[in-house]
Amino acid sequence: MFYICLSYSELVASHITSKGGFGSVIPFLEHPEVEHRVFAFKLTRLISEWFSQYIANELRLSNKLTVLKEKLLNNQSTSDERSDAAQILANFSLSEGEIQTLLGGDFVEWTAVTLKNQRRISNARSSYTASGMQEGLIGLLLHFTRNLDQQTLNIVRENRLMGIFCEQLDYTSKAKVKQLAAIGLKHLSEFGRSVTARDSKPPSSSGFCSFFVLMCGKASSQPSMCPIHNCLCDEDSQLCLLKSNCIKPLVDILHDNDTDVQLAAVDALSTLLLDYTSCSFKRVVDELEHLGAIDSLITLFTEVRSEELQEKTIWMIEKILRVDNVSDRYALNHSLVRALVESFKHGNTNTRKHAQDALTLLKQLSGVSGKTSSQTRARR
Repeated sequence: MFYICLSYSELVASHITSKGGFGSVIPFLEHPEVEHRVFAFKLTRLISEWFSQYIANELRLSNKLTVLKEKLLNNQSTSDERSDAAQILANFSLSEGEIQTLLGGDFVEWTAVTLKNQRRISNARSSYTASGMQEGLIGLLLHFTRNLDQQTLNIVRENRLMGIFCEQLDYTSKAKVKQLAAIGLKHLSEFGRSVTARDSKPPSSSGFCSFFVLMCGKASSQPSMCPIHNCLCDEDSQLCLLKSNCIKPLVDILHDNDTDVQLAAVDALSTLLLDYTSCSFKRVVDELEHLGAIDSLITLFTEVRSEELQEKTIWMIEKILRVDNVSDRYALNHSLVRALVESFKHGNTNTRKHAQDALTLLKQLSGVSGKTSSQTRARR
């Protein structure tokens, strides 16, 4: 049965779930025979890639969710079982309560240590399983970034999750790992912005305000104003891409060959440009330019064929061009102008709008649409 099912993907997974067949698989997750367990975990992982909510509900009803965690933490289990268990749990949409009770802070610490060990594994025979384990562990850490409360934020800071995600972006990681890590950085960066918007009180003369303590942890002896958050960020902040030195690694994976990786990187970097009306926005753009982000985004935009990626990159480029000295510098970039013209003519509604605004900022719109460039900076 297992050999046949593993030969198919979504079609077979749909057939198994529609006929209620997964119920017969559950007992094999704890079967005394290793081979039976290995195939049961592999089949469960494959089905969970398509029907994660169904599998999660079936395991909840049978009180077997904990089996996955126990298998993952058990050093006596086979590497295949542990890798599959990690990926299955990562595929699930866990509630806040399940994240705290099923996983919890100790699990994050264990995961961080295990990830470091996994990166040392270079044996060709175990590389596929090892990369699957790495993917699963990163996916599990993502659970802790989706709904951050004070307790979860403490876990994030204590275990340096932003640093862990950043470490996974290097060239040795598989595409899926880089994608998940970039998504994790996006979540943490977004939360940093939301905290800023919620508690935007300036620091008092007697010390740092509660917002700074919440957002960036323990105060630095020589703090500097962060242009991203327009406040005092600690040098080891786990909610700030700039202070955690994550921008350059994200810029580097813009050159990845995988579109999903590029999309995740653009999404993470986009969080830096959300407050484009702030007085510190120019400093944000200066940081991006210093780290090579602007040139990399423009190169990606001029070469990309994915409509979604084109729309997201042009959004960023249009925001960046709102800074006068940047728009002046790129006004004669013929590759950029050509790509903007093509987007203006053939893109979807959002892409066309951003292309129009970008061409206006570059004073290049009149030759494309017949409009004069007198509208140049009117929208600022």
